Amino acid sequence: MPDRSKPLPGAPLNLRQIEVFHAIMVTGSISEAGRLLHVSQPAISRALATIEQRVGFVLFERIKGRLHPTKEASQIFLATESIHSEVSQLNDMISTLATQGNGLLRIASTPSFAEWLVPEAVGLFIKRYPDARVKYRPQSMDALLPQLLLGQVDVAISTVDPDHPNLQTQSLPLGQIVCVLPRRHPLANEPVLRADMLAGETLIGYGSDTPLGTRVQSFWNSVDMAPKIEVRSPQTACAFVRAGVGVALIDTYGVTASLAAETCIKPIAPKVELKVHISHNRTQPIGPLGKAFVRIFESILKTRYESLETQLAQADRTP
Repeated sequence: MPDRSKPLPGAPLNLRQIEVFHAIMVTGSISEAGRLLHVSQPAISRALATIEQRVGFVLFERIKGRLHPTKEASQIFLATESIHSEVSQLNDMISTLATQGNGLLRIASTPSFAEWLVPEAVGLFIKRYPDARVKYRPQSMDALLPQLLLGQVDVAISTVDPDHPNLQTQSLPLGQIVCVLPRRHPLANEPVLRADMLAGETLIGYGSDTPLGTRVQSFWNSVDMAPKIEVRSPQTACAFVRAGVGVALIDTYGVTASLAAETCIKPIAPKVELKVHISHNRTQPIGPLGKAFVRIFESILKTRYESLETQLAQADRTP
C-alpha cells in the first residue's frame, strides 16, 4: 500500500509555502527569511524541506553556507512575483477600505532621515493630501531592503544604494560629511577641518559594519585614529557632542537647526560627498501619492542642502 502521509511529487503549494519560498529567494538565506516572516530558522528549514518534497526536485544548492537557487527555482520565482504582488495589492486595498477610502502611503528610511527630513516632507504631504494616511518606519538597511522587495514599503529613502535588479532607484548627489564640535571648542574658528587637526581629540565614531562608518573611513586614512567611543547612529554621536564629550563626523541629513545652534558644524577636507537613494519596487506601481511624496521630499532636500552648503562656505563662524 502506498504511503499517503507524504505528498506526491508535483503536488500543489499552498499560499504560505509560496510565501516562504518567495522570502528565501529575495533574502538568500534561511535565517533572513525567518526574520522577515517572523518565524524561527528551523521552521523555515522544515517548510523548505516540505516544499522541495512537494515539487519533487531540489530548489536550492547549499554552497558555503548560502542558498543558491536552481534554474527551476528561478522559473518558479518569476511566477510567484505576480502572486506576491497581487496579495500585497489585496492587503493594501483592505487597509485602504479600513480607512474609508483614504489612500495609504508606506514610507521607510534609514535613521538619518528620521531626524527632520522625512517628518518635514510628510508634514507638507499631509497638508496637500489631507485624506491620505502615512505609515512611516525608520529602519536599518538590512531590515529595509527585504520589506521593499516584498512590496511592504512603497517608497524607501536610504544613504546606501540598494543596488537590486527588482528595484527602481533614483540617486541624488545632495549630501556630504561634516564635523560636529562642541560650541566653544578650540577648532571652532577653523574654516575647514582636516584629519590631522583632529588628532588627539576624543572621537565619537561608528562601527565598520555601519554605512556611515564605512563612508568616513577614507577621511581617517592619513592618520592613525580610531573612535574612542563607538555608537550606531549620528543622532547618538551628536548627543555626545552636545554633552561636550568629544567630536563626531555625521552626514548633513542629520543637521537640524537646534544642532547648529547648540554645536559648531564644520566642513572637512578632503570633502566626502554622499548621495540620497530613493527606491521603489519595480513590480509595483509607485502610485500618484508616492510620486507626490517623492517630489516634495526632493524639493525639501535640495533647498535645505543648498542652504547648508552656503553656510559651510561662509567665513569662519565665531562661537
